[in-house]
Amino acid sequence: MKPVLAMPAMTCALLLGLSLPADAFVVVVGNQLAEDCYLMAKAGINDEVSIATCDSALENAPLDPHDRAGTFVNRGAIEVAMGRVSQAMDDYNRGIAIKPDLADAYVDRAGAFIFQKKFDAAMADVNHGLDLGPTYPFVGYYNRAVAEQLMGNNKEAYLDYKKTLELEPKFTPAADRLKDFVVIRKPDTAPPPPG
Repeated sequence: MKPVLAMPAMTCALLLGLSLPADAFVVVVGNQLAEDCYLMAKAGINDEVSIATCDSALENAPLDPHDRAGTFVNRGAIEVAMGRVSQAMDDYNRGIAIKPDLADAYVDRAGAFIFQKKFDAAMADVNHGLDLGPTYPFVGYYNRAVAEQLMGNNKEAYLDYKKTLELEPKFTPAADRLKDFVVIRKPDTAPPPPG
């Protein structure tokens, strides 16, 4: 028998409303303002003070390309959490333009694409980010699982949620999503051997 993943319709509808992408954040430690922006993004302090801190770092701090790109990405993560997806997308694009090999920028931009329901673009970005090696690979697998599930690719989503937990066992959003899947056995369609 082949395993088949299924979700009851009511569970599926509920889950699709609750599946939110996660943010990877970019570690920035070379400048205090940029580091504060990173720490605020990572801590989930998603308010105007955090945005102002990131703005100040970008406007006033001497940042190397990695830290400048990372600060754009971190500000983007704060903006997404505040519901400012188009501004976040601009920041992710600016970060990628500065440092095209910044894996976390692609993983986070994939999350913004998910919010915009651009699942093919999200899949392309998250796969590219995973290939580049993000700081937090579990976030990439989680975002990919969310996109896959919203596209109706339940088996792939299930496997990526499991991979997320393999990499980060305490990441409860993935554990919560796995509770909504039901694994059932589908009878083999091949005829029995002659006997």
